[in-house]
Amino acid sequence: MFSKIYLGFLAVSVTLMVFFIYYSWTWLASIGAPTAAVEGYGFHSGFTVTTLCVSSVVLLLLANAVLWSTRTAWAMWTTAIYFSVFVLLKFFWLDQVLAQFKKTNALSESSFSVGPVLAVVFVIIAVVVVFLNQFIAVKLNRAMYAPDATEVVAEPETESSPIKEPAAE
Repeated sequence: MFSKIYLGFLAVSVTLMVFFIYYSWTWLASIGAPTAAVEGYGFHSGFTVTTLCVSSVVLLLLANAVLWSTRTAWAMWTTAIYFSVFVLLKFFWLDQVLAQFKKTNALSESSFSVGPVLAVVFVIIAVVVVFLNQFIAVKLNRAMYAPDATEVVAEPETESSPIKEPAAE
């Protein structure tokens, strides 16, 4: 059940992210005033970042539910891939297009952007968070569902052992 909910939310999240990235990009292809295009891009690019952050957190929570119920971590790593792909698209491609647009329209002298560096840092942080989350969830799952060592009753030792010693003659 949680897997289906996760996949449905993932599909909606991917659709929203593709829409917001495309719509932000179209602002940079507009024929209006360059400053208005940059402002429109900034406004809609903010929706991209917000949607990515909120959807990634919700997907990670749903991934925890999938991990807990099925004891497989595919949803957690799918969330990490989802986050990584859209962070890389946003910072490597979309922000580079913005920097080039600004340089072309004399709004900025440099086409340098710290976006790619931030993207790599965000991806590394996301992978570490997913790994630690999975580690903690698996440990908690084992602790809750593993038999408790104190409840296991040891069988009393009997004097007869299954191995018989040869009689001394």
